[in-house]
Amino acid sequence: MSFSDREKHLIRAAFAWGQITQQEGYTLSDLEIEKSVLFRRLLGGRPPLAFPPPLRHGFPWYDVIEGRSEHLVSASQASPECSIIAPGCKLGDTCILIDGAFWRVVETIREHEEYIVEWGQYPMQWRLRKHWEVNYEMTQQLHSFRKDNPNTEMSFDNYLSQKEYREFRIDDDQTVWLCEWQLNRISLSGWVWVGAELPTPDYRLASVFDDDQGPVILGEESKPNGEAWLRIEDATSEYRFVKLQGMFEYQTLIASSASDLRALLQYLQEESADIEVLDWSENTTSRRFALPAQLIPLEDLSLNEMSFDLVPDNAFSI
Repeated sequence: MSFSDREKHLIRAAFAWGQITQQEGYTLSDLEIEKSVLFRRLLGGRPPLAFPPPLRHGFPWYDVIEGRSEHLVSASQASPECSIIAPGCKLGDTCILIDGAFWRVVETIREHEEYIVEWGQYPMQWRLRKHWEVNYEMTQQLHSFRKDNPNTEMSFDNYLSQKEYREFRIDDDQTVWLCEWQLNRISLSGWVWVGAELPTPDYRLASVFDDDQGPVILGEESKPNGEAWLRIEDATSEYRFVKLQGMFEYQTLIASSASDLRALLQYLQEESADIEVLDWSENTTSRRFALPAQLIPLEDLSLNEMSFDLVPDNAFSI
């Protein structure tokens, strides 16, 4: 019996799905595989993450780990009561329910208003913040009702004093405000966690060139030439680099234009089967990965915002 390439791919995806779900303690069934987000991910050719992602309304939330940095969510009141069932939490840790899953609170910026949260085993952090906006339609409706019913007494005190987070408030000017919770990633994105984690380099790295955001190029410390790493992403005091192909004279690399550096990235993605990625924090390597080139989202990263203009394109024009 022979199988087509499509059938082989389906079998491999189903086998991988079965292994992962069994390791996580789930019961296997035809119904579960049909609605599985993980199975669809495997069918699409994307490997599983190193650790389970958070759930959102009962389904794996890959985008919060790998994708965009900002999300609108629903959140509960922070409390240590559910720490025993929150992933990655110790008994007594403060947790908060975000879209149906408990996240760990590592810092309270403002009680009931703003927190720094983490999920599971990921070395990543998010800022959870309440944001208030005027709802003009509700405000107009309230004013119209009061105008048409001047003698009617209204009170929202019972609702607004409930322990749960309030969805709206009315100020002294009878303006209606609605709140939404914003979850913003403040760490480097987690798309690297589909790759193979490698040991840190066996030589010391140092910044060869810095801009206003931080190091742009890393090279071998105290050497005029050698391997080079180019920054592709940054977040606060963390930076992410890819290893460029070949050996480089660092002063020549620093003199490269923005278009030259982007050409090096394009060549790297087109010609390399696997690409090394390095995360850098506090002047040292925090982790290192190898990923298939097609899994590195260079086109989605904000490379246009990176200050690659070490020397402007027209610096030597007449």
